[in-house]
Amino acid sequence: MVSRSIWTATLILVSAALAAAANVELKLSAPLAATLNEAFCLHESPDGDSDIIMCLNAGAPLTLVARLKDNGVLEGEEGHWYKAEVAGGAEGWVFSAYLDIQPAGEGDATVDPANSPEGD
Repeated sequence: MVSRSIWTATLILVSAALAAAANVELKLSAPLAATLNEAFCLHESPDGDSDIIMCLNAGAPLTLVARLKDNGVLEGEEGHWYKAEVAGGAEGWVFSAYLDIQPAGEGDATVDPANSPEGD
């Protein structure tokens, strides 16, 4: 009975790890400029429950360097988590519903095709 419980617990942990790993971080081919459209906190990982690195006011400038492949939901809003850098070198994750992203320049792609999994 003990070995069955250990097996079940191991299977649950492996399943959770695989589900988390399925949402791939995609490096942007060129950084994108953005500002916060309202106050938001940079998170250590792309999850609203993760540790907070720092909180920023509306209008704070950010440089977006990566995003998660799959959409997510935060506080009822659907969007993407972006990895962002702020002045001073801090880096963390911010949700797209809180961003005003500047249009990319001509020829800029939002996702680096060499870093994109097949089928994206």
